[in-house]
Amino acid sequence: MRAKIVSFVQMKGGAGKTTLCANIASTLSDQSNVLMIDTDFPQSSLDTWYQIRNDKYVIENLDIAVAKNLSQLQKMVRDNLDTYDYILIDGHPRITNLTRAVVMLSDLALIPLSPSQVEVWSTKHLAEIIEEAKAINPNLETRICWNRYRVRTNSAEAVVDEAKKVLKIEDLPAKLGNRVAYLDSFAQGLTVAEWHDQAAKIEIWSLTSGIQRLLDKQGNHRIKTEAQVDKFAKTK
Repeated sequence: MRAKIVSFVQMKGGAGKTTLCANIASTLSDQSNVLMIDTDFPQSSLDTWYQIRNDKYVIENLDIAVAKNLSQLQKMVRDNLDTYDYILIDGHPRITNLTRAVVMLSDLALIPLSPSQVEVWSTKHLAEIIEEAKAINPNLETRICWNRYRVRTNSAEAVVDEAKKVLKIEDLPAKLGNRVAYLDSFAQGLTVAEWHDQAAKIEIWSLTSGIQRLLDKQGNHRIKTEAQVDKFAKTK
């Protein structure tokens, strides 16, 4: 069975997609072989996190590659489909041809979002691109992943309701709180599973379990050809 491809896409920088990718990839690697692809070049924060981790600890079942352009991304995905159980792609924080390709290649595209009206507005263009991709790739699943969520606040709940209506994208039930553990652990090359915040550990475990259930329901299908991905990526 080929690898399941999960992407983390968001136009807005600082939305938490890289820390989310690292934590979910590490959790999946406890029982599966996982490849992360960092497309946020030259910043490459995910690659930096991995190198810090690799210098300090023994890493098992988790690898990383950096894709600087569309052709590199396509090759990395094609060459590793039968080697890994999961391929997780950290998207670029701007809408580029690489971002469009990432969406088209995905089985599941996750959109990290804070419960802010401004962030919902800034995600409209991305939601439109996802709708374009679904017209070509009907197997594509997308979900909002709530980050820095303030539990039991009316404002957060109102934004959640509006986001699903405006963006026309469902969300994942598990929500990540506004916790320093995510940033502090990431800076040390760690995940929250290795940190001292029990609530953060439970959040990531619940989120990863939800992602796995969603992918398991999806079944197995062929990804789009390179020509189809190239055409979509270069569409303006």
